[in-house]
Order: sequence, then C-alpha cells, then structure tokens
Amino acid sequence: MQVPAHLRGYACDDYFASEWAERGFWDDPSQLTLIVPAAEVEERPELQLLVVGRPGVDGILFGYRVGHPGLWAYHPIDREFVLMAPSVAELVEGWLSGKLAV
Repeated sequence: MQVPAHLRGYACDDYFASEWAERGFWDDPSQLTLIVPAAEVEERPELQLLVVGRPGVDGILFGYRVGHPGLWAYHPIDREFVLMAPSVAELVEGWLSGKLAV
C-alpha cells in the first residue's frame, strides 16, 4: 500500500508496507486493536502525530511524528512523547514478548 500524499511528512513507510495497514493487529490477551488498519488511521495535526494504534490505557496513542523516525507513544496526561520502537513490526513484536509496555 502506498503512503497517501498528505501523510508523506511522517516516516510511516514501514506501516503502509506492512500487513497491518490492510487489516490492523488484534491483540487477543489485551482484547484490543493494538494497530489499526489504514482506514482507521487518524492524523492529529495539533500534535503532529499520525495515530496508528493504542495500548488501551490512559488515552495513550501510538503513532508517527513529523520529522522524527520510529513509532512513538503519546501520553496525554503528561503531554509527552516516548519513543517505543524503530518500526511498527518491532512495536508489535516487543508488545507481544512483553519487552514493551506503557
């Protein structure tokens, strides 16, 4: 899948090239859609964030930031960004293995 022209400011090529852009990723143990399909991706211009998932706690969002590589967690309570993984595949892998958490 091609990155839509209006989203090319985000370093999200790995997401749009992945299987998750088509179907998302359901995490059965957490009972949530960790990564959403491309049809549900949300651009949050006020945060310069392209939201592609969520861990299901405290309103935290997973996404790509303008001008920054990797996948980030945005914590709205603290209004802070935390780098989670270099790619969406590594985020999912780390989440499933328990190496990544929020």
